[in-house]
Amino acid sequence: MDSFAETIAAQTERYLALWSETPAAFPDSLRRFSSSARAEKEGEVEILLEKTIPRLDHYGDMDQGARERYLGRAHTALGRLMTGEGDPEVNRFFEECESAGKLFVRRAREHDPALSDDDIHQALRNQWVFNSMQSSLSHPVTLTSASLGYSLMYPCTDNLLDGPVRTHEEKIRFNRSLASCLQGNTAECDSTELRGFPALLQMVEEDYPRGEFPDVYRSLRAIHAAQERSLLLHAPVGDRQEGSLQSLTIEKGGASVVVDGVLVSGTLAPDALHAFFGYGVVLQFIDDLQDIPHDAAAGHSTMFTRLCRRGPLDEITGRLINFTCSTIRLLDGVSPAPGAPLSGLIRGSCMFLILEAVARYPQFFSLPFLAAAEEFSPLRFTYLGGLHDRVRTALAAREHSLFPA
Repeated sequence: MDSFAETIAAQTERYLALWSETPAAFPDSLRRFSSSARAEKEGEVEILLEKTIPRLDHYGDMDQGARERYLGRAHTALGRLMTGEGDPEVNRFFEECESAGKLFVRRAREHDPALSDDDIHQALRNQWVFNSMQSSLSHPVTLTSASLGYSLMYPCTDNLLDGPVRTHEEKIRFNRSLASCLQGNTAECDSTELRGFPALLQMVEEDYPRGEFPDVYRSLRAIHAAQERSLLLHAPVGDRQEGSLQSLTIEKGGASVVVDGVLVSGTLAPDALHAFFGYGVVLQFIDDLQDIPHDAAAGHSTMFTRLCRRGPLDEITGRLINFTCSTIRLLDGVSPAPGAPLSGLIRGSCMFLILEAVARYPQFFSLPFLAAAEEFSPLRFTYLGGLHDRVRTALAAREHSLFPA
């Protein structure tokens, strides 16, 4: 095991302990919204929808680039509305992310015109995480060849490993070829099994030559190893394996965002690596919460699918809210420039995603928990829970959404 892999293993154990120690009670620092404040925010959302949805009369006539540019602007507008406007730094960050997103979509289409809208959206979500890492480290918020290449690796690798099309044996062969390619074996990179992966790896190498930036390739090998081990989550598991399965989830989520951080500057200081690993763990847990119905239908085993078979998800979701607040706060200590971190925006965005999932799937929670959690939501749960499907229906295209899936 190389030193970087040892660092990832140590972070996994550290965050497993932190997660286990996190109480389920809501933190006192959370902002509560009054009924009048929620009504005002819902009115603002309605105004936003009135401005955008009528324009979708010609949505079907737009070319792909126009659709993606439109949805990018709509996503930015909603993000500003739900996480707060008025802070010049936050507004500038949204503007820079929107510019980077437009360029990302264009370059992704140029790289592979066959990419689906879902693939583009999934990859773009990682680009936004990368942009938040750039801001936290006081780097310009922009698209880079490395961030484009790594973000597009998700449709190329993660989806293949998570999907039902390939057999277990095919996934093992793919993983072996991928591991060899990441080690620098050029002959293995030419394997037809890897399809477009070598070209994506070349994008990373354009910014970070292999011999000069070893941590970049160590981090890529670390997330690949985590993805490979996480295949165990694709089948039902017993209660006695709970600790090891939590470790797999934490390792995969943390390692994925550590790569983003390393790709900002080629390496990471220990404090930054710890904070970014935690950010990745939070995002992984939120993804698992959002994907409960899909994961349950596919037979995937997550903390949430395992627990929802026994009863309400009140305790684990309360713990997630508390864990998110304490973990994202670590980003405050990362930036070399005072006042630069956007941890408040990130924390608010993560909280909104958690509450949106609770509002969409009330059947997984008790009525007292729903009433208590709604106090922290800028929108009533009855409104928020239907907003996702309402926008999807209005867009009249299943794969498009203003919200992450």
